Amino acid sequence: MFDTLRARIVGGELVPGARLPSYVALAAQFGVAPLTVRQVLARLEEEGLVSREQGRGTYVRAPARPAILVVDDDPGVRQLLAGFVEHGGYRAVSAPGPEEALAALESEPQIALVLSDVRMPATEDGIGFIRTARRRWPGIPLAAVTAYPADLDALHGSPEWPILVLTKPVRLAQIMEVLRLAMRAPTSTHEAATAAPRGTSPA
Repeated sequence: MFDTLRARIVGGELVPGARLPSYVALAAQFGVAPLTVRQVLARLEEEGLVSREQGRGTYVRAPARPAILVVDDDPGVRQLLAGFVEHGGYRAVSAPGPEEALAALESEPQIALVLSDVRMPATEDGIGFIRTARRRWPGIPLAAVTAYPADLDALHGSPEWPILVLTKPVRLAQIMEVLRLAMRAPTSTHEAATAAPRGTSPA
């Protein structure tokens, strides 16, 4: 039932604003207990696909665009990368440093990828952020964007190693390829490693 309803919403068959049938009607339609319906709708609500309104019913919401967290202490580079991300159809969340980036990861459940500088301003700042992000949010891919790939040597061979390493200066085509590699589902680290775009180093 969950997969069917989710596919109908994501595929556009159930449009934003549409009211779903009652729990009883859905239970009869799918041949399940009303409690199962309640659990399924709760999962859909967690994903941001429906909104359950007390006394009114359950309504379809527009699927939220996944967000890409861009972390760089250089305002120009940060703006450039955010523009590339928006061009690719994703929502950019910008952070000027590790502290703001960690706060964004805490508060933004839609973040699906992190693009992080390393020298912010010191190498230790970026390395510390990458370590923390990879440990606390292991399911979110992280790509390091740096002019100095050797700065990442301390992470080599560890679980904190980024999924991809993208060297500056960055071009739009490179970001589009990183988005394609990191955002497709399912993606394995091995697949990303064997199909790394030019200008990147795989995990």
